[in-house]
Amino acid sequence: MRGAFGKRGRVKVAERKAILFDLDGVLYRGKKPLPGAEEAVKLARSRGYRVFFLTNNSTRTRAQYVERLRSMGIECDESDVITSGYATAEYLKSVAPNGARLFVIGEEGLKVELRLAGFLISDEEPVDFVVVGLDRKFNYEKLLRAQQAILKGAEFIATNPDSTYPTEEGLIPGAGSIVAAVERASGRKPTLIGKPQPFMLELALRLSGAKREECVVVGDRLDTDILAGNRAGMVTILVLTGVTTEEEARRAEGDLRPKFIIPDLRGLRGVLP
Repeated sequence: MRGAFGKRGRVKVAERKAILFDLDGVLYRGKKPLPGAEEAVKLARSRGYRVFFLTNNSTRTRAQYVERLRSMGIECDESDVITSGYATAEYLKSVAPNGARLFVIGEEGLKVELRLAGFLISDEEPVDFVVVGLDRKFNYEKLLRAQQAILKGAEFIATNPDSTYPTEEGLIPGAGSIVAAVERASGRKPTLIGKPQPFMLELALRLSGAKREECVVVGDRLDTDILAGNRAGMVTILVLTGVTTEEEARRAEGDLRPKFIIPDLRGLRGVLP
């Protein structure tokens, strides 16, 4: 299988203890599994990898992602899934261990994860944090409330910066579009939790016990999946079933450049040891 520099090769480190699959645009698009998805996960497990599923999409809970993956023939449980919503809840627990009041722009998946972590979600001020994720019912009133809370001292937290989100019908605006509106309105930059920030990858390292150099990241976005993996010192594999074209991938430089490029997950066999 061709690597990013046009050469044939496999991951050369003797043992890779964990593999981190992105979901949207990698394993499936919308409700449709992508070619080789089920087989790729089975292959990784057969070669001794601890498999994790990482997604910047906060609209569903981990339990809902488990249900979706199982419906596609991919066995997993909640401990295998790390969403940006779950990661945001874990981050908030680390900075506000006694709980806090939150104003949340996001869907029920994000809100459930935050409630499970012990946080109070409120539409009334004062609040300690404004948390922003993908919200397909985002409107001016929510923007106004977020702006006012941040201007009055609430900390601004964003689940992820993805400007777009792949669906069966094509790309739609992602959480990053909403985060940008709140940032512009408030004049404040958020603390980002999802990829390309390291927090989700560090959760996987903690759960697996793997070292950074013993991990593989498989994703479809240069500016989140690949950037996060390269910055973390992990092997990065880009699939071309999501938002990135082969031309864009081969033009990428520095930490945006994947170690390997494969057309879809059927090519994973050629790069995994």
